[in-house]
Amino acid sequence: MASSHLLFASYHHPTGHKFFNPGRQRSPSSLAAKTSSSHRLRVLASGLPEKRQVEIVYDPDDRINRLADEVDRNAGLSRLTLFSPCKINVFLRITSKREDGFHDLASLFHVISLGDTIKFSLSPLKTGDRLSTNSSGVPLDDRNLIIKALNLYRKKTGSDNFFWIHLDKKVPTGAGLGGGSGNAATALWAANQFNGCPVSEKELQEWSSEIGSDIPFFFSRGAAYCTGRGEVVQDIQNLPLDLPMVLIKPQEACSTAEVYKRLHLDRTSSVDPLNLLENISLNGISQDICINDLEIPAFEVLPSLKRLKKRIIAASRGQYSAVFMSGSGSTIVGVGSPDPPQFIYDEDDYKEVFISEANFLTRQEGKWYTEPLSQSNSYSKEEAAAIKE
Repeated sequence: MASSHLLFASYHHPTGHKFFNPGRQRSPSSLAAKTSSSHRLRVLASGLPEKRQVEIVYDPDDRINRLADEVDRNAGLSRLTLFSPCKINVFLRITSKREDGFHDLASLFHVISLGDTIKFSLSPLKTGDRLSTNSSGVPLDDRNLIIKALNLYRKKTGSDNFFWIHLDKKVPTGAGLGGGSGNAATALWAANQFNGCPVSEKELQEWSSEIGSDIPFFFSRGAAYCTGRGEVVQDIQNLPLDLPMVLIKPQEACSTAEVYKRLHLDRTSSVDPLNLLENISLNGISQDICINDLEIPAFEVLPSLKRLKKRIIAASRGQYSAVFMSGSGSTIVGVGSPDPPQFIYDEDDYKEVFISEANFLTRQEGKWYTEPLSQSNSYSKEEAAAIKE
């Protein structure tokens, strides 16, 4: 079995284009050949000796590149590439409805090795951030949590740094994996690095709750018991979770708002979440511990997800110690093996499913998360099936 495989149709569309400093590789001859009116101002004078014409070319990209060169010369840090991981909820208890309309939860969050890559480059222009991505459907304006995080950092610190950002998206959206929240935390970390780290991790964590409930978790060491709306984060260390897992997500997504709309507290578990945490600390992961109170409403929103979970359990023949849904869906997690059941490969109903192996991931204090080398490869469904054989 290969170290990683991704099976999907619409979530991962690498463009292969370079984002940073567009046009910097153009030669003078290719620059002169550019004919777009938006990039060229042409002035012709025919009254010169031998009737020669003089062409003056104005290229705004060239001006931006010269400014970028100036930034590179004067800035201590001008570019930064960071891994932006996602998370799973090992268990997720919903304990009460709040007066503000949100719900109180108690959950063991854990970072995993699946993640995006984000490239940051200081913008030579102080007018705004510029975001690009390889994934269709991802907003590129201030609806994106990356831009919200950078705006928040500037608001809190008075920084005048703006950025060119490219998001290489590997975490599917609508998956219950917190990919967007991880992106926001990574952007806050990056902005602080570009400013010489004047802000503590604790302050970044506290600020981040203003734009998302799951974002503060990523400033933990990678494993945390989260309460409140998710923003109250207690680091947990030394969990016996050295286990592989497989993530299986159908093409359909679950609307978080719709899932919570169908949630009824009288149908949730009555198990004390602190008992779940203690049992995991002592005995590791088992099926009876991986409770997710959002499964029932999520399965009502997406009945095929319930069938998928049941089929994975039935087909696994003990290869997984636990099978459960992460967050509000629609990812099903199988802990104990990196391989999906064979029917995922064999049946056309699952030809557009997203599959990735993963491991639990933590980080060192003062450093950001690092992508494991084993997670750097991806495969099409045909390639993954061939490798598996």
